[in-house]
Amino acid sequence: MFAEIDRRKIQGFDGFYHKIVEDIKKLIVQGSLKAGMKLPSERVLAEQFGVSRVPVREALKTLEFMGIVQHVRGDGVYIRSVQIHDLLQHVEFAVQDNTADIQQTLEELFEVREAIEVKAAQLAAIRRTEKDLQILQNAVFAMENDVKMHRNHKQSSMDFHSGIINASQNKILCRINEALINLHWLSRQKSAEEGGRGSIALDFHSKLLEAIRQKDALSAGILMKEHLLQAKRALLHNAPK
Repeated sequence: MFAEIDRRKIQGFDGFYHKIVEDIKKLIVQGSLKAGMKLPSERVLAEQFGVSRVPVREALKTLEFMGIVQHVRGDGVYIRSVQIHDLLQHVEFAVQDNTADIQQTLEELFEVREAIEVKAAQLAAIRRTEKDLQILQNAVFAMENDVKMHRNHKQSSMDFHSGIINASQNKILCRINEALINLHWLSRQKSAEEGGRGSIALDFHSKLLEAIRQKDALSAGILMKEHLLQAKRALLHNAPK
């Protein structure tokens, strides 16, 4: 079940235990490892991964910290009953070593946002309630005031986009958005720092609100994609090379 690690692709001790963590998480997502299953001993895992017991021990500690496994004293390590949020809540670790490369990080963040938010906008147009519309309208009003007063608009922008995801009525999308909140915040922080971006974003938000109000899923999806692509181009143009 556990494939031997290709040492040619790993750099340093941290690389080994991170790879073990990711491999075990992948097996859980695929269903090969299920809640209640007992993992092999450290010695057996080390043999199967082709490493010493030290990175295996560190990987198991990390997985326990994430709430993915549970160590039962005198017995062994078991897979816990985990939700998508448990697997994603520490996803920001994946980019910590890459934050020096701002351009690459922003590109990856916008890929994630497009995958989540275009679909969310389409679903919101179909499923939104009057309460959802009021939340979105309030976020647009708040952003109008921010732009008019030349204030940082990252919070009002975040409220609008989160409002759309919540209006999708898709619990998994909402949980993924919550898990990725720190990464989304980075892209919106950078966007808010760009001069003139507030008025452009506000125009997109107003059009998105109207499309969702009219239950026009096609237009909502197109507008969201255009909005994210425009923001991405502006940020990457000015990102440090």
